[in-house]
Amino acid sequence: MKQRHQDATMWRVLFGGLLAGLILIAVPPSAVAQRPDADEDDDDGPTALSVGNLSSDFTFGGSGGYNYDGSARALMVSGPNGSLMVDYASGLGTGQFDRDTRRTIGAEALFGGNATLFDEFLRLPISVYIPIRINLDYRYLQPRNPDQSNLHRGGAGLGAGGGAQLQLPVGPDFIKDNLYVRGSALLVPAVATTLNGGDDETARTIGDDTPISASRTRMRRTLDLNLEAHFTELIGEDTGIMAGYTFRAYGRSREEPSSVGDVIDAATLSGSYVQTNVQHMIRVGLTW
Repeated sequence: MKQRHQDATMWRVLFGGLLAGLILIAVPPSAVAQRPDADEDDDDGPTALSVGNLSSDFTFGGSGGYNYDGSARALMVSGPNGSLMVDYASGLGTGQFDRDTRRTIGAEALFGGNATLFDEFLRLPISVYIPIRINLDYRYLQPRNPDQSNLHRGGAGLGAGGGAQLQLPVGPDFIKDNLYVRGSALLVPAVATTLNGGDDETARTIGDDTPISASRTRMRRTLDLNLEAHFTELIGEDTGIMAGYTFRAYGRSREEPSSVGDVIDAATLSGSYVQTNVQHMIRVGLTW
């Protein structure tokens, strides 16, 4: 009963945080506080709901730990202020039955604002900006091996990078002013820890047999790349279609963070980090 209560509390906190992120992503600040003298045609860019297969190569805890390699079904909400991705998969394997994963569920939110550098770059309709994002994420993993406990892993961080958006002003009617191309690259340092569950054995190893615990707090850094093309009014006045590609690579420190220097290492691509997950996703969906 106590375990179920802890799980229910954790899910409520997670749901609340992700819901807040979804609202911030889907509703631009201009919609919440519109200036009286604002231009009605001023547009931060479209929002999209897309689906696709998320290909992942996940390693956590090393030999005998939590591992899988396969595809998950994923849904993403993306907008000018960030994104929210949710994925689910079952029956993922590693080639060894005792390390197979029965199922995994993940959710990751990146939300914040953009510091505009250029509204028109080199007199072209290209806006260039610095995306600043808060990162919240959660991963649940249920091993097939009954001797292993379930893993609940969560993280929180703050990152930034570079982004650009192009709106084509020329071409056929169905393209002119209706085609947005948006891309961004982010480096997100974060603190990640096991929320509950997970095996607490320091004999777990990753890669080069360096001892590492599956339950301790670690610094993590994520490289997030996103590219989207939106045909904003292809279906109706405010509805269109989109296609996108997402790449994410995750690495974690070998030791627990103990100083500000560890945070700086995560933000500057320094220090000794072990790759834990690589994701690719091609997605299609609706935009508005």
